[in-house]
This record gives sequence, structure tokens and C-alpha cells, in this order.
Amino acid sequence: GCEYCMGSESRANQPISIRATVEILRRIRMMAADETESDLALSNYYYRVGAMLAVLTAGSLRGYEGFYVCLAGLRKHLRSGKNGAVPADYNFHTLFSEDDARELPHVVITLLGAFKAENGSDYHMINVANVTTSGLQVRWWVEKLVSVCESEGRFRGPAFAGPDGKLESSLDYDATFREVAKEVQGDTDTEWIPSDLDVDGCLGLSRTPRKTAETRAKQAGVSTQIQDAMNRWRTGKVRTT
Repeated sequence: GCEYCMGSESRANQPISIRATVEILRRIRMMAADETESDLALSNYYYRVGAMLAVLTAGSLRGYEGFYVCLAGLRKHLRSGKNGAVPADYNFHTLFSEDDARELPHVVITLLGAFKAENGSDYHMINVANVTTSGLQVRWWVEKLVSVCESEGRFRGPAFAGPDGKLESSLDYDATFREVAKEVQGDTDTEWIPSDLDVDGCLGLSRTPRKTAETRAKQAGVSTQIQDAMNRWRTGKVRTT
């Protein structure tokens, strides 16, 4: 009762390095593969958690936004950008027109719901690289997510849902993410996650992937204007279909 009346201290999620994110995804993928024969449901769950981390980081999304990813939209646009090509004269700071961007290798993340500037009836579409320069294999994870959902007999509705079609728990996803993050933290050969970082208190899917993406963008010299176009949907042009 005392804590309820007085409130409690909370800490904002912190970013981690992209290398740490890639390693977490690698370990989640191994965990899922190890459970394929003995516990398929657990294996599929791990694949969904990995896909959530990949989508949130690549799309610079907040944790709750990942649960708006629409399975039907993913399936509809899954082949878009699969065989795209990068122009020979490309450099990191090249700005492409919308038409040119469609020809690049990318995967389409589709979100559906009454949030941000959306009305709940149109997709918000985010095109991200199939494989980022930092090594995030976004297309692999999205295709695996779709495959897992289809194997459970689901073809529409929220992508991050269990076999019954109900949204899964963000707390469960967080717990799995932190569990693997602690394993990476314990690897003294890499030190990609500082040993003195309080993983339980400072890391979470709510904000860590978004802040990781923002930090990586700043390191890569991505302009604030481009970051705002990605992150602040209300102030930018919203593409719907």
C-alpha cells in the first residue's frame, strides 16, 4: 500500500549495440532450432520472439507497435523486394525516389490498427533492407514468422499471436529477450553488453530496439530529417494501401 501511494522509481530502457542484437538473434534462432523436434510450440514461440526483435530494430518501432504487424499484409507483400538489386553507383548517403526504392532489396513490414495517424483500415507499410549493413537478417525472420504462422493454420490477424490467434504476452517476450541478453552479457570474450549493466532494469523490448536503431543511425551519419520521417509518423507522409 505504501508503494502504491508513494509511487516507485522506474528507469528508461537503454540501447544495446547492433552487434549485441545480432548475437541475441543468433542465439534465439539456435534455441528455436534445438526445440523443433522436442517441443514445436516452444520452437515457434522462439521464432516469433526473434522476429519481433528483428522487426522492432529494423523498423525503429516501439515494442507495442510490433503487435500491430498484420499477418495478411506480410503474406500479401512478402515477395516484394525479394529479388531487388542495389545500383552499382550506390553509396550510403544516396537518397532514392519512391520508384527507385521499390527496386532495392527489401522486405515490407505491414502494420494495421487505429494508432498514430492510421484509421485502422489501411496498412502502414515500412520497407526495410532484406539484410542490413549491420547484419540484421530481417527478411529471413519475417519469412520465418510467416511460415510459422501458416504452419499453425493462421493466415490473417496479428502476426505475433499464438496458435489460437490471440496476441501473445509482451511480458513473456520481454522475459525471453532479457534471458538471452544476459547470456550474451556473460560472454566475457565479446563484452557486447557491459557486465555492469542491469539487464532487468535497463533493457526491454518496449524501447531498447528503438533506441538501438536510433543510436546506430546517428553513428552511421543518418540525418535527423530521415530519422524523423521514420519515427514521427504524424509529421511525415503516411503511405497506406
